[in-house]
Amino acid sequence: MYTGKILLKRETKNYDAGYCILHSGMPEILTEVPLLHPEEKAYFDTLQFDRRKESYLQGRIAAKKAVKALLPHIPLPDILISQGIFQFPVVKIPAAHNIQVSISHCDDIGIGIAFPEEHPLGIDIEQIDDNKTAAIKGQVSDKELLLLPGCGLTLTSGCALLWTVKEALSKIFRTGLMMNFHSLEIQTLTREGALYVSTFSNFAQYRAVTCLTATHACSLVLPRKTTVELNTFLEALTGRPWNNYVS
Repeated sequence: MYTGKILLKRETKNYDAGYCILHSGMPEILTEVPLLHPEEKAYFDTLQFDRRKESYLQGRIAAKKAVKALLPHIPLPDILISQGIFQFPVVKIPAAHNIQVSISHCDDIGIGIAFPEEHPLGIDIEQIDDNKTAAIKGQVSDKELLLLPGCGLTLTSGCALLWTVKEALSKIFRTGLMMNFHSLEIQTLTREGALYVSTFSNFAQYRAVTCLTATHACSLVLPRKTTVELNTFLEALTGRPWNNYVS
C-alpha cells in the first residue's frame, strides 16, 4: 500500500491532492475492516459475496487513506466515505474541510485520490482485456479510434485507455455511466514519454494523463492548466522508478 501527496500547481495558487494505491485482494484486505467508519462497517456487513466485499474495501480504504494523506490528524475510522444519490463518493469528516475523493478499483488494485473541492480530479483504472474491446468500441467514435495508431497503441490497449479517460472525466461530473459517453469525446491524444495525454472536444478546460502497464490502463483527469509532478504516484502504481515527469 502506498500513500502520498501530489502538488497541483496553478498560476496563482497551489493545491495538494492525497492519494492511496493499494494492491490487495481477498482475504488479505479483510485486515483493513477495523478502519471502517461505523456506517461503512454496517453496510459492509450486509454484503454477501467476496467479490463485492473486496471491491468495497478497496475503494473505501483507498479513499480514506487518501483523505488522511491531506488530514493526518483525523483517525481513519472517523472518516466516512458516503454516497451521493447517483452513487458518487462523498467525504464526511468531523470538521468541514471541503475535501472530496475519486475512487477506482480493478482486480486487486484500489486507488483513491483526495482533493480540495475547488480543484476537481477524476481517476479510473481498468484491465486491458481483449474480451472488453468490442463493448468499449460501442462507446467511442471512429474519430477517437483513429487517434490510436499515431501513438503506437493496439486496439485493445487503446480502447482501455479511451475508456478510462472518459470514465475519469465522468467522475468529475459525478454522473458515472449514466452520462452519454459520446459527449466525452476525446479530441487529441499524444504520447509524452511513457505516458499519454488527452484533451476533449466538448470540455476544453480538462485534460487526461494516462499510464499503461502490461495489464491495466489508469487515467487521471485534471484541469488543463494545472501542472502536476507524478513521479511518486506513478512509481506506486507501476512498481518501477519514474524520473522527472512533470505534466
